[in-house]
Amino acid sequence: MITVNHLTKYFDGKPAISDISVQYKPGECSLVIGASGSGKTVLLKSVVGLLEPDEGEVLFDGTVFNKLPFKEKKVMRSKIGMLFQGSALFDFATALENVMFPLNFFSEMSRSEKLDRANFCLRRVGLENVERKYPSELSGGMQKRVGIARAIVLNPRYLFCDEPNSGLDPQTSVMIDRLIQEITQEYGITTVINTHDMNSVMEIGDNVAFIYNGRKLWEGSGSDIMLSDCKELEDFIFASRMAKELKLRYGNGSQVRG
Repeated sequence: MITVNHLTKYFDGKPAISDISVQYKPGECSLVIGASGSGKTVLLKSVVGLLEPDEGEVLFDGTVFNKLPFKEKKVMRSKIGMLFQGSALFDFATALENVMFPLNFFSEMSRSEKLDRANFCLRRVGLENVERKYPSELSGGMQKRVGIARAIVLNPRYLFCDEPNSGLDPQTSVMIDRLIQEITQEYGITTVINTHDMNSVMEIGDNVAFIYNGRKLWEGSGSDIMLSDCKELEDFIFASRMAKELKLRYGNGSQVRG
């Protein structure tokens, strides 16, 4: 479990996030939603330690992560998997080499053990016979799946996903959502997802926190969200639906298929 207590982060004297408290439970997909600039990315980066919060604390299974010394933080980070927006694969490395990358830094496995583990993770995300292909040879959805394989290769306790459906067509987005949900439940991972995709909220949102101007204004399940009386959340849902309808009607050249 991850517990966030009264987290605040300032930039130039102004709070990017302010007094946010939330819990993320194992085996659940916890979503953070909000408009661009709302503070959800700052929250995610503060939780994983990419940013140092100015106030509050982040606890990983009872350990105050943001107060740990550097060496102990490094040990904790070996238990964290990250799926970055745009997949963030290394162009110069094959799919297999990309998945093996965390093993080279955080494990003492032999090379043959690393190869076995990386190949297993590629198969787990439905990718076979792509280990020698480079990212440029893979579709957008396949790149995301390689990113997921890399994120789980160390058997993480915690998985963080930043806009996993960004740039994908609706069908591929659903596939990625279901894959993340399956892996979360199968391995009992504590999964936190930043997204603006309302379909993700409705389909896999075990717990959803809505961030507005750096503050948490609403929290509940994906099934409860339509019952909210939070005006800012209603406006966000309406804007998200309108944007999705426009993309479906007129197309989006940036979307890529599975």
